[in-house]
Amino acid sequence: MARFTRALSTAQYQALLTGLPKYCPNTVFTIGGQSYTTPQVVALITSILNVSVAVAPAKAAWLAATQAVKQTEAQDGETVKEVREVVALMFNNAPTTLAELAIAPKKSPKPLSAEARAAATAKARATRKARGTTGKKQKSTITGDVTGVTITPVVSASSVAAAGQPAVGTTTSTGTGTAHA
Repeated sequence: MARFTRALSTAQYQALLTGLPKYCPNTVFTIGGQSYTTPQVVALITSILNVSVAVAPAKAAWLAATQAVKQTEAQDGETVKEVREVVALMFNNAPTTLAELAIAPKKSPKPLSAEARAAATAKARATRKARGTTGKKQKSTITGDVTGVTITPVVSASSVAAAGQPAVGTTTSTGTGTAHA
């Protein structure tokens, strides 16, 4: 089995292509038990360069094509998906037609057994209790305990400043260490 070696750069191939005929015109290279003349090696290097040069335009074309697919799917993909869903609903009772359109028929939900339904109900109740969630009727029975309400008049800053008192939003310190607005 051939061992994979790291490829040379295009510049390295090009240097060998121009340098071998100049410095080794009549040399015979023996590699892996096979003999190669300089023109044969130059032909090998030329074939590698021709193939590697073709990679960049092919990659650019591939990238452009994938970008075009992404743009087209972004514009029209959702519409096609919705059309496919409508067709699936239209031919819900015709499995052969759905198969021709490569649409899998919808599976009907399997009903839960009595044991599974009881387990699901118990789990739902336990979850509601653990989270403290209640329904609309239970919430309506909950009220707060308010003993008294004190109404504080709001005075504009200009009239307070004219009266020689501190403006609204400033705090004053009392002997108890609390701040009053």
